[in-house]
Parts: sequence; structure tokens; C-alpha cells
Amino acid sequence: MLQVNHIRLSYGPRLVLDDISFTVAPGEKAGLIGVNGAGKSSLLKIVAGIMESDGGTVMLPRTYGYLSQDVAHDDHLVAEGGTVRDFIFSSIGLDSALQNYETLSHQLAQASEDELPTLLEHFEQAQSDLDRLGYYDADARAEQLIAGLKLGGVTLDRLVQTLSGGQKTKLALARLLFQSPLLLMLDEPTNFLDVDATNWLMEFLQSYQGALLIISHDLDLLDRGINKVLRLNEFTHKLEEYRGTYSNYLTVTGDALALMERTKAQQERDIARLRKTSEKLRGYGATRVSQRIAVDKRIASLEGSKPQLPQNSRKIKIDFPVRQQSGLLVIRADKLAKRYGTKEIFHNINFQVERGQRLVIVGLNGAGKTTLLRTMLGVTPLNSGNVILGDRVHVGYYAQENEGLDYEHTVLQEASEILPEDSKRVRSVLGRFLFTGDRVFQRIGTLSGGEKTRLALAKMVLLGPNLLVLDEPTTHLDAMSRTIIGEALGNYNGTIVSVTHDIEFVRHLKPTTLLLMPEGKIVSYDTKYDIMLERA
Repeated sequence: MLQVNHIRLSYGPRLVLDDISFTVAPGEKAGLIGVNGAGKSSLLKIVAGIMESDGGTVMLPRTYGYLSQDVAHDDHLVAEGGTVRDFIFSSIGLDSALQNYETLSHQLAQASEDELPTLLEHFEQAQSDLDRLGYYDADARAEQLIAGLKLGGVTLDRLVQTLSGGQKTKLALARLLFQSPLLLMLDEPTNFLDVDATNWLMEFLQSYQGALLIISHDLDLLDRGINKVLRLNEFTHKLEEYRGTYSNYLTVTGDALALMERTKAQQERDIARLRKTSEKLRGYGATRVSQRIAVDKRIASLEGSKPQLPQNSRKIKIDFPVRQQSGLLVIRADKLAKRYGTKEIFHNINFQVERGQRLVIVGLNGAGKTTLLRTMLGVTPLNSGNVILGDRVHVGYYAQENEGLDYEHTVLQEASEILPEDSKRVRSVLGRFLFTGDRVFQRIGTLSGGEKTRLALAKMVLLGPNLLVLDEPTTHLDAMSRTIIGEALGNYNGTIVSVTHDIEFVRHLKPTTLLLMPEGKIVSYDTKYDIMLERA
């Protein structure tokens, strides 16, 4: 059983978690919810032992596993020179056991008669270890997970360092599922999954025998995969617990809010009536003092017992300005080709985007979408082809893995690098992205995925580019933030080239054309391509 007791966390003077306690019993599946910035990821890191709290204790089961939503910045997950097989097997120590078995086999072949008895004893133990760890069907289990998570083109012998950001996240999830711990802790596991892989994961988690603690903005996953909701209240910084699925939670909290509103309205009517009575009694002077005191006490009692309705979550209020218009031609790509060694990523990619147009790049994970964006911007070199940027084009680039952020900077330091001479403008824009007060002094490495996304987008607002190049900009955002940013980008006066599989976001963008990867086919946008976006 997982037991979390009296956890507290502050970032400087800003309180994040206040006296958080809960349990997750064996086989229980709990969803941790709350708005971006409420402290969900921080709490999960504390439970997993990745981050220290300011107080409280955590008791974990014998085996547990944790998946960060920021896998690309977890250096220990990308072992230099390691294969996919080594990486997955290392979750249970099978890689070391196999290496020990092979070493002993080699030693046995060269052993003297005196050395044989001891070596044979060690060899038998090594065989027993392989049996215990399930070595003989390990490849089949690993390949089943890779197939289920739609890691297309990834074999067990491939080097981890050659994978894309989305593929690394899927692989880290496959490794964790292969481990099959008593407690799974997952932070936004569907961010890089297409619809088929998401459905596969839902079914896997439904039948999973261990306990689950999960953060997700995928409402279907929360409905099908959990039986308890833990909500972090961003105003009280405390935890609220609800039994049942996410839909049950919405029903219960919706009814509770309606009851609270009715109760509060009734009490306010009673208070108004009693105040009138008190004023009348006051007019009688000393003859009715005791009655008036009793009425005033009743008023005070009602005032003190009025239910406190939760405040509405604050909303992002933004637009994306263009400081200077570009020329008519914004970007042209001619015969682009990229390969890694003998593996071809794409070839003969041609397109042209003019001022005000929107191009959305569509394709399955591993189709080369992120690589195409990086080669367009000169971040990754091409093997052949040319990219031409038009006159007066100023680029704003949102990278899927937040590589444009310095994790050691504070929020204010990072944003001030864009406009060092205008601190008032910087603080104003940060405030519109919900970085207010002491939040601006928080170190970027401690931010949630959604907060990092908001900061990266705030930097774009400060930059005022006329070409936005966006790589999955809505991945870490909650539903409300996705809608607000989608609407703001829909009203953007510049040019957009974007990789996304978010259908609602695409509809906000109102793209001119789609570029289908890896074949490089250009088509006019039509809703008939939504199924392709879902599977991207």
C-alpha cells in the first residue's frame, strides 16, 4: 500500500502543497487531477522520491515505478550506446543477469578442473536468476509492449539515443510496464500516444493487477482506468478525495456545488430577514435588548456557517502580436532529404508557405515531423536540399522537448532575456500566462509540463515573431488552456507551420494546407483528414 502523510511544499514564499495525506491500496487506481500549476507533478515526484518535500512522509510498496512527463530531460533514461533491449531489461535487472550469465559461460569454457566446481555453482545460480526474471519470454513481452504503444520501426537492437522525443517517452513507458511493479505512477502517459496506442494503454491499465496513481488530461483514460479521484485544489493547496470514476466525480462535485449555492442563497435571505428584525427590535430600546442579542447571535452563526464556494480557476488571457510584417514569401523548401546512417527519415520534401498561411504537418510517430521542423530552422543539418526564408521573416520556435528553456533560470530570468530593457512588459506578459507574484522567481526545472509550455509561449508573445514554428504546443496543457491558446493562435496575424495531432487545435488554427509525412504530399485541409490527425 502507498501511504502519503502530511506532505508540505513551498517554492520560496509560494505555498504549493499543504498537509497532503492519502492512501492507494493494493489494486486501487487513483487519478490525480487539478489545474496546470496546482502541484500535481511535484506531488508525484515527492511520492516517487525524485523531489524532497518540506515536511511529511511517504511509505511505498516493495516495488514501484515512475514515469515523468519530461522524459527527454531525464538523462539517466537515455544511456549512451545502450540498446532498446538493454534499456527495457534494466528495469528488473535482467540486463545485468544476462551479462553475468554470458561472462560465466565464457569462464566455464576456459576453466581448469579446480575452478569448475565453484564456477558451476555460480553458473547454476545465474541460470536460476534468468528463470526468475523471465528471460526466456522477455523479448516477446518487450516486443508486445513496443507494438502496443505503436513504436513503429523500433527494434530491440536499436540504440536509444537515436530515438525522437516522442519515441523516448513511449519507450520509457514500455520499460515501466515491462517492470510490472506493485505501484505504477504515471505523469501524463498519453501525451505522445496516438489514438490506437492510447486505447491499448487504457485496456492495459484496466486489467493491470497492481495499484495505479496517474496524472492525465485524457478524460476517457480517467473514466476507464481509475476508481478514485484525488483533486489538488489550487486555492487551498489541499487534497480532496472522491470515490469512483472521473464522471462520478463530476456528478458529485456538480451536485455538491449546486447544493452549496442553494444553501448559501437561502442563508443570505435568512440573514437579510433577521437583520431587518434586529433593526426593528433596536427601535424598542431597552425593553427588547435580550431578544435583539439573540437575533444578532443567530445572524453571526449564519454568517460563520455560510459555505465557501470555490473560486473559478484563473484563465490565460493572451494574444500573439506581430511586431513587423514579413514579405509575401515566408518559407520555401526544395528537395529536402534527411537520413541517419542508412535509415532514411524523409526525402524530396517540397513546399512553400506565404504570409498569413497555416501549414500543419501530419504523420505517425517516427515519420520525421520534428526532424523536418528542426532542419527547416537549421537546428539539424540536412543531407540535401535547401530552405529559403523570405524577407523580414522573424521566427518563433516552440520545441516539443522545451529545449529552448534553461532549467536553471527562474521564470523571470528566462523571459527577461527576450526584452531585458522592458521589465514592465515582461511582468505583464508573464502575468497573462498566470505567472504572477512570487511564481516568477520559481526555477524552471521545478515547473510542471503545462507551466513550461505557458512560459515558452509567453516568450513568443514577447518576441513578436511573424512566423511561428510549433512542435506539439498543446501536449502538456489542460483542456481550458488548449482552447484559449488555440483561439489566440487562430487570431494570429502571422504565418504558422505546426506539428500537432490535436484536432480541436487544428480547427482553431484553420490551416490552409496539410503536409503528409513521410511521403511529403501536400493537400488542402479538409475535415476528412481528421482521422489522420487522431492517429498522428
